[in-house]
Amino acid sequence: MLNTMMKKFLQFKYILMVIISIFLVIFGLELQDSYRKYGNFRTMQDPIVSTESVDLTGLRELQFMGGPITSLPDLKKRLDYIEEPKIIVDGVHGKYGYVHGIPASYLDYTNTSPSWKSYIWRLLYTGTVKAHLELMLTGAEAASLYGFGYRLFHIKSKSLSKDEDIDEFVSFFDTLPNNVHLYFHCVHGKGRTSMMLVMADIIKNAPKVALKDIVKRQYLLGSVDLFDTTPWTRATYTTKVLEERKKFIEQFYAFICQRQVGGFQRWSEWKRQEKVK
Repeated sequence: MLNTMMKKFLQFKYILMVIISIFLVIFGLELQDSYRKYGNFRTMQDPIVSTESVDLTGLRELQFMGGPITSLPDLKKRLDYIEEPKIIVDGVHGKYGYVHGIPASYLDYTNTSPSWKSYIWRLLYTGTVKAHLELMLTGAEAASLYGFGYRLFHIKSKSLSKDEDIDEFVSFFDTLPNNVHLYFHCVHGKGRTSMMLVMADIIKNAPKVALKDIVKRQYLLGSVDLFDTTPWTRATYTTKVLEERKKFIEQFYAFICQRQVGGFQRWSEWKRQEKVK
């Protein structure tokens, strides 16, 4: 009798452990999925909680959003309240395509040895564990299917961007209609997304707003602090890289300020002039 009860108890314990394990795996995947979709998502209208003062002039009027690369069906649903045109500004240089609106990076299609998690994502998102590369669309093609415009810029965070890429970024805002909303993204919504948001804020609000306030308010909204040159923990951002990035932002602000009063209109021209001095 006792042995029978013990066996039943062990069987129940084993089943319970299996159920708990499955629950933890599903819960963990759900958390990861939620982070992928919405991690670090921010708009310029988000509340700012800070004990320090920061100039918000012009911030709330910016129709900008930033975050990670995300599922286009989810992004469309999230931004359905916006009736005006919406453009995805791709900061990962078009590196990842989309399958059924899902970033291929979620599915690990380009990896010859995907992790077990990737197979689960494939099953959840596409109904099969196989990698169907023939279904992959470019960012521009996928964005169009979900009603988004699309622009790709090679703005860097770990190294200096090319002058022609900065020129292209600035020119984009020169011709941007007033009613367009922009969603800036990189992979995790941090480095390159922060760079583009700060640069866009500078284009729209310098010299009315001091650079320290532009950098600070973007940081308070969820971007990285571009004035912080302390090396990131477990990251490849060295002090030198962060100092160079800070110097670039300071130079870009100076360029936009002189541009606003009729100076050099192209970054590349201004940079060449600065080198002569």
